Amino acid sequence: MRSSSPAASLLLLLLAGPARAQENPAPTEKDPAPTEEMIIIGDSVVARRRQDVINNLRSLGYREHRRRDGRSIFRPNTPWKPSVLMDDDAWMVLRRTPVRIDPPGKKDNKLRYLWCLPPFTISAACIRIGGQVISKRKLAHAKEEVVRATRYELRMWREAVIARAMEKRVNTEVPDLLADIWERGQPDGPDGPLLLDMAERRAAILLLWSSRSCTPEGAEVREVLADFMRFEVQTSNEPAEITVANAANRCRDSLLDPAPEHLDGPPSPD
Repeated sequence: MRSSSPAASLLLLLLAGPARAQENPAPTEKDPAPTEEMIIIGDSVVARRRQDVINNLRSLGYREHRRRDGRSIFRPNTPWKPSVLMDDDAWMVLRRTPVRIDPPGKKDNKLRYLWCLPPFTISAACIRIGGQVISKRKLAHAKEEVVRATRYELRMWREAVIARAMEKRVNTEVPDLLADIWERGQPDGPDGPLLLDMAERRAAILLLWSSRSCTPEGAEVREVLADFMRFEVQTSNEPAEITVANAANRCRDSLLDPAPEHLDGPPSPD
């Protein structure tokens, strides 16, 4: 095979250059760099994480027996294995399976329960007592099997539930509470005591800020409260209020700085 000439190679390189530049464009100053990532947990994510736990239970031979008041009870196909009580708040309880009526026949055939009524009663075929006679040691082993099989999915579901609740707390509940305190003077709702003095409303907001827990969730709420005081209330020029709030705050990594503006409005031009 005859090798290409230097001139032909140079021509091919020049022709390929623009195409490669289009495939891998160099970053320009106009391209915005990502600065922050926000993860929003919605109902669909929580439902999907919950379904992951249910799928694991089904793989272990469980079926949903009853659902009521935000809780589901899963019964095992093997009578002596433990039953699972699963709450929508992402926690589970494993209990000894009670005596149950389970007549022979296909599960979708409702007429099979006739075998458990006189004169067709067949006690041995209808009554399952395995969960009552199994030893504590064997039951504990079966519980451990369920825990191992659902540990990761249950933790992911619980984290999604907490994140969704925290998102609602930060974006809805806390702003609504601040509006009730500052605009209407009702920190405890319409049936609670009314704060007529603006100083009392400031003190209520500062107390709410200083009493949050020293956790990532508490820090998020404190940030919302600080922004509200900074942009809506216009932080007080009375250092005593800020000093007391900072002293009451157990989280020393988050403190308020006094500012010269009045909470009730700009200072009068004297």
